[in-house]
Amino acid sequence: MELRQLKYFTCLYEEGSVTKAAQRLNIVQPALSMQIAKLEEELGQPLFERTPKGMTPTEAGVQAYRLFMPILGELLEARQTLIDRSGEIGGRINAGLIASAANQALASTLAYFVEHHPDVELQVSYGYSQDLIDRVLSGALDFAVINQSFQQEHLHRMDILDEELLVATGATTRLRIPTPVPLAALGGLKLALPSRRHGLRMVIDQALAAQGLELAPHLELDDLTVIESFLRRSDWISVLPATVLQRGLEEGALRAYPLAAPGITRRMVCVHDSRRPLTPAATLFIDIISKTLATALNAIHFYKEGALQDADHELS
Repeated sequence: MELRQLKYFTCLYEEGSVTKAAQRLNIVQPALSMQIAKLEEELGQPLFERTPKGMTPTEAGVQAYRLFMPILGELLEARQTLIDRSGEIGGRINAGLIASAANQALASTLAYFVEHHPDVELQVSYGYSQDLIDRVLSGALDFAVINQSFQQEHLHRMDILDEELLVATGATTRLRIPTPVPLAALGGLKLALPSRRHGLRMVIDQALAAQGLELAPHLELDDLTVIESFLRRSDWISVLPATVLQRGLEEGALRAYPLAAPGITRRMVCVHDSRRPLTPAATLFIDIISKTLATALNAIHFYKEGALQDADHELS
């Protein structure tokens, strides 16, 4: 029994399709089928039933997967540990990020990797939280940074940070309501928000629903960078994560106001498939982007306090 055969078997078990498994493994289908046949011959029993709808594991196949997965995980982790004993970080990272995490934090993290770990190949893609989860579980992504937590089998979660959502306006727009902004006052504002399929909107709607409130914004945009840019050029208002506003606040193009208690907080988490251990390179990438996001979040406190003082002055 070879390590390659275990990898091929577990991939086929998870995908349920020779075509999809071969694509994920980046091999041709006959090579996959041949190794599975050899494994079945060695074990003396079929592991899959070939049906028009795909490959269905037999009872022996289900038991084999349950027994092989811990062994395969330990072998891959041990191999990676031995490879990295020299202290050099290498390999390839396929990362997925929600768009609101792809800001200055990502740029800083990428710049660090290019300079300090030139042997690491990086591929970063964006998407909605559920789409990224699907790609993590399919093996297309090593990990993903997403909003909140999705309860799903085989999904391991690591908390990155809890981030306050702020009421955001352009620099010349003035709020004519008390600050911190009461949640009940949001419905009367000229709001531009993401649509209901967006993870951030789900966070906002869930927090308001807990208070018996509901929003019906007149403008919905799923690209948070477009909303941020739109606020600079209009008198519209939004509710956005603090880190999304960092650059606009530093440039003096935006203002940010806190929400009154209980406020709204989104939790940013990193998820990966528990059946596939993270490489040292992936672990380092997650650690750096987590610290960079936390640093950016701390810097925003100054701008939020300044906006509160301005608002108090305008209402007095």
